[in-house]
Amino acid sequence: MATKTKRVRRVKGVTKHATSAAVKAPKAPKVPKPAATGVRSEASRRTAEGMFTKIIFNQVGGKECRRFAAMTWKERDAFMAKPENAVVHERYQKHLASVKTKP
Repeated sequence: MATKTKRVRRVKGVTKHATSAAVKAPKAPKVPKPAATGVRSEASRRTAEGMFTKIIFNQVGGKECRRFAAMTWKERDAFMAKPENAVVHERYQKHLASVKTKP
């Protein structure tokens, strides 16, 4: 019966005398990524900061505006700027105030 011999993986080049410090290149300092400035990222940041969900948007819109949650922030701002929608704007401000006071 023939016996199998171990196969050893050989490394090319002389690695015995190389120091680990000489092999490693110095790392560059980490630079933070710039914040995204797009419209969608700004909208998602605004939604996250205000802790808004679809349910909260529907509560803020109430019966005055059924599709408040489906609107974009630009449309919501335009809607709340109208004087006849002061009730909705008041509920929006009330929600923001409650979020700011929570730790």
